[in-house]
Amino acid sequence: MRKLRWNVVILTFLLLCIGVIFLYSSSGIYSELVFKDSLYYVKRQIMFIFIGLLAAFWSYTADLRKMTSKSRALILIAFILLILVLLFGARAGGAKRWFRLGSLGIQPVEFVKILFIFYLADFLAKKKNFYKNFKIICLPIYAIAGVFMVLLLLQPDFGNAMFIGFVGMSLLYFAGVPVKFLFYTALGAVPFITVAFIKVSYLKYRVLGFLCPWKYPESIGFQLIQSFIAIGSGRLLGQGLGLSRQKLFYLPQAHNDFIFSIIAEELGFFGAAALILVYVLLIWNFINILSNVKNLFERLFLTGLILSFSYQIIINLGVCLGLLPTKGLPLPFLSYGGSSLIANMMIVGIVLNISKGCFDPEKYY
Repeated sequence: MRKLRWNVVILTFLLLCIGVIFLYSSSGIYSELVFKDSLYYVKRQIMFIFIGLLAAFWSYTADLRKMTSKSRALILIAFILLILVLLFGARAGGAKRWFRLGSLGIQPVEFVKILFIFYLADFLAKKKNFYKNFKIICLPIYAIAGVFMVLLLLQPDFGNAMFIGFVGMSLLYFAGVPVKFLFYTALGAVPFITVAFIKVSYLKYRVLGFLCPWKYPESIGFQLIQSFIAIGSGRLLGQGLGLSRQKLFYLPQAHNDFIFSIIAEELGFFGAAALILVYVLLIWNFINILSNVKNLFERLFLTGLILSFSYQIIINLGVCLGLLPTKGLPLPFLSYGGSSLIANMMIVGIVLNISKGCFDPEKYY
């Protein structure tokens, strides 16, 4: 256990505790009225935490380098999961994104992201001498990412489709692929994204709700306005723990996508800033571990995971603060949701797994 990075463990545990506290604060009254149990969501989240601990332990003990020989099989599993959810998934909110196991839902895209990053890191590590060859490096990756994105758009899940594309492009950049390749790709994607926002009604409404929320206060701008009110009401010191008013059926998804708004309302600016600081410290520790990793595959894999984890936080906070259009992306370790929680705990397990090699120079090659 001397190899365990306890600062990462402690920060993760702190975020999990904060998440349970504010999950109860944001959902207790709603749960009591709907389910006759104020701890309904809290109990389920604690169950997910225990499952996540098992997943993190497996990720911590797995031999990642040996698994690279199975990277093609793993990416195939990811494709199959997205196809199966389209065929047999449960529909909720107009989208087919979940497998239902009784009252529990599993969203496979959360695990597909990890498999995609794993495959991409392995591919780039094996093709390290061909980074300047567009056909060898970019075309295969674009083909795989494109199929993923199409399958996600069919659910429909435009946000995660763009997330997959953005993480992939970011990892190519940090791997050292020429910037001009990525620039031309981004430029070529602009017309398709523009058409999507014009033609697909729910995307158009999200953008309008983001750009002009006060023009549509009772429809597409309602959620963002309520988030503004929650955050603004917190001022510097907050209304007090458990004393949020916006969680009382004003702010939709208060225990999920907009839990940060409730935290800002109850703890104020200083409390919200302290929470962001915890995330920054955790990511800084991830980067510190990355700086000591010599194996190319592990460096690329860890880079992709750090990017994915960081983007989740940035996008969620950006949505709550009105800096980005509404996207149903949970805040890691805080928002309610089993798939996201388990996947993020797996990321922590993988980070700790890779960090073990940093203690043994003989493992560098």
